[in-house]
Amino acid sequence: MRVAWFGAEVPPTEHVATLLIASGTDRFLAANWGEGFALALPEGAAGRFAELVESRGWRVWRVAPPELPPLRFYDVLRAWPVPEDLAPVRGGVVAEVRRGRAMVRVLSAIDRQYLAVASGVLVRLPMPPEVERARESLIVHGATVRAFPFVFDERSSRKFARKVAELKLPRRGSGWFTPLDVERLLARVREGGGYRQRPKIAVMAVREFGLEFSVRLADALALTFSEKQDNSLLLCGAPGTGKSIVLDTLLAAVPASWNVLVLDPTGEHAVLAKFGYRVARAGVEVFLNPLELGPAGAFDVIAGVIEGYWRERVSPIVAEILRRALQASKNLAEAYDRIGELLEKSGREDERNAAAALLRRLEPLLTCPALYGLELLPRGKVVIDMSSIESEEAKTAFALTVLHAVYSSAKLGRWRGVVVVDEADRLGDCEVVNRICDELRKYSVSVWAAGHSLARIARKLTDAKYQLYFATTDLDTLRVIDPRGEVLPRLGFAQALVRERGARERVISLSLNTEVLRSKALFKPGAPLSLTAVAARYGVSPYELAVAFSREACEALLRFLSGAATQEDLAFLDELNLRRGREATKLSEACLELCREAGIC
Repeated sequence: MRVAWFGAEVPPTEHVATLLIASGTDRFLAANWGEGFALALPEGAAGRFAELVESRGWRVWRVAPPELPPLRFYDVLRAWPVPEDLAPVRGGVVAEVRRGRAMVRVLSAIDRQYLAVASGVLVRLPMPPEVERARESLIVHGATVRAFPFVFDERSSRKFARKVAELKLPRRGSGWFTPLDVERLLARVREGGGYRQRPKIAVMAVREFGLEFSVRLADALALTFSEKQDNSLLLCGAPGTGKSIVLDTLLAAVPASWNVLVLDPTGEHAVLAKFGYRVARAGVEVFLNPLELGPAGAFDVIAGVIEGYWRERVSPIVAEILRRALQASKNLAEAYDRIGELLEKSGREDERNAAAALLRRLEPLLTCPALYGLELLPRGKVVIDMSSIESEEAKTAFALTVLHAVYSSAKLGRWRGVVVVDEADRLGDCEVVNRICDELRKYSVSVWAAGHSLARIARKLTDAKYQLYFATTDLDTLRVIDPRGEVLPRLGFAQALVRERGARERVISLSLNTEVLRSKALFKPGAPLSLTAVAARYGVSPYELAVAFSREACEALLRFLSGAATQEDLAFLDELNLRRGREATKLSEACLELCREAGIC
């Protein structure tokens, strides 16, 4: 039997065994002996398997059949489900897949464990949730697996290793298991990172076309990033420790062929303009209306602001009111008005209280021009400068809208690359951020995050392939990373405790890009647009001004005032209440002042 071997980069949440089963193979092997995660299956199923994993955003490489190190099999108790931490990191599973009667036999065996006789009557006992999931995996995949877990051990048998490499199964095994059980056996095995052996032609191709790049941050540290791999990165530490400069050093090295979207709350990453990045200001050049994501997407954004920024739970009644308002609205201002109408008309006290609380949380978002209008996601290397946004809540809402828009585009195959979330603490550890970041890994989108405290950074952002921890005295970070406080509080500028998946952690002094360093030293933060102050000066609604303000509106206004407006300009200005007949309105005057403040007219 001809055996196909693959080296694989596998995000830790991916389902390896279930994709192998879906490929139609009757046997397979998954192992890690220090070279990363490797897979083997019969040649006849290899093509189908490669198509499946590529469709999920993995990268797999054909590799020459390896010589496996000595190994020994170990017993697994026949229990459903298998304990997730059972398998060692250096080990694997060789397995046989059976369908039909074998699957029914295992299904019956699980069911029999939860049958009992009470007063002469056969009753079914409730199954624990994990057992139900294991049982369901049998039914969903229509298959069961005879698994033979093994561990690599130099004192053990080379004979077994040679047979396993040819997918020859032992004569005696530990029993039949569900697909979910095999996933659990592989949970720790696949943590070793990518298989290092790649064909030389493939290595040359990825470098030639910019699909892979490496950044040397020190003699002992080079971070490698490749398309279709897990390139996630976390930088965490106190302000002024070199975190931002290291991040810009990494970003400056990204090839021109990559999509990179930097969410920059302070504007300090504008220095990347010297390295091929386009700097676009939120609310001036970039507009993303959460309602363009659909009511469900807009709900995720608002709920994320409430949960992540305000650290409040979205109660069922608040969620219901918000969903109803978003369902019939085109933008946040319309949703706000609908909730206000409910507050006035409702006869239920609990509903009025929920509506009033929701209005308080929505109000700071209404004066943010970046949350109105419609723009496509920028492509190429782009820094989105959010310093022009007045309120911190609106910055959080805009960042969540961008993340959701990236996810929606990635699902359709329209966007892949890297999203950088600076000051990720603003987003909090909310459910929507964790869900989106978890899903993005499946679609070849990696998230780089920088923040100050692990307590405020979403869990899925902290579970990064590369983790760099800078000097800090934050108790929440120390409790997780340095419980004794012996390392992080003593680090100097641009020193970091480096954790890399599959490698030993170490403390390293990092090299910095000198051009980035000089540019950062000259950086002066810009002031946010004073939209509310301008609106008050002209006696207009700040909400109407936020809806009306844009470069396009200002250019149409200037043409109108000079007598060169087209019919399209006039219709556009009428829609935004920026003219009354031949006269400009107070709103248009406020819009033009804001335009001058932004430096676009």
